[in-house]
Amino acid sequence: MEFGSVCLVVAATLSIQPDRSQFFRYEAFTLSCSVSGNFSGWRVVRNASKPFTPCEDWGRPNGSSCINHSVYKSDTGLYWCQSEQGECSNVLNITINTGVVILESPALPVTVGDDVTLRCSFKERYDPTSSSHFSATFYLNNTFIGTEPEGKMILHNVSMSSKGFYKCKHPSRGESLDSWLEVQAKPPKSTDPPLIPSTSLMILITIVLFIIYTIIFIMCIIIYRSWARGRAETKRRSSELCPDY
Repeated sequence: MEFGSVCLVVAATLSIQPDRSQFFRYEAFTLSCSVSGNFSGWRVVRNASKPFTPCEDWGRPNGSSCINHSVYKSDTGLYWCQSEQGECSNVLNITINTGVVILESPALPVTVGDDVTLRCSFKERYDPTSSSHFSATFYLNNTFIGTEPEGKMILHNVSMSSKGFYKCKHPSRGESLDSWLEVQAKPPKSTDPPLIPSTSLMILITIVLFIIYTIIFIMCIIIYRSWARGRAETKRRSSELCPDY
């Protein structure tokens, strides 16, 4: 099955766990494609060391997901979901760092108003786990934005001006690569649809209105007849008082 390079329709969402765009060598990540309806005919593909290669060539397919158990420098690249019909998902830019410092920042877009955590992580090549317990400095578009003693910076209530390239620096072991943080606007608030009365309520309203209109009609007839009788009586009395000669 061959996949083209042109996306005709964005009809899926690709996510990654853990949600970050930088990884150390030999770490693992899972890519998951969310598609409305049947996932059949979709694959997770990438453009990395080789262009447009499906999950089978570099990971392990698992339904709508693709698992890479041990990443290498050659796994750096662009990842997305694509169907046989040319539909596709968003694109994730994943970087495998051969150094000892990475910036853990969201790979997926964040929303205006969110709190976003940036973590500076240090890991020697054969260490089993990474650490952030050191004083790290953080930069946005190569401009210093702060130093955090525990290697973690929280961006509170992000705005559109928060988007850009972030990186961090270890006090003695160098700095990470740049990671792009994408910030998107809040979706518009959905408006509640107008309330539509139920059938039983509509029937009840119709009956009540019919009764009201009927009472008004009967009252009008009674008033008219009373007025007509009064007029006739007045005319009769006038005739008795003023007989014609």
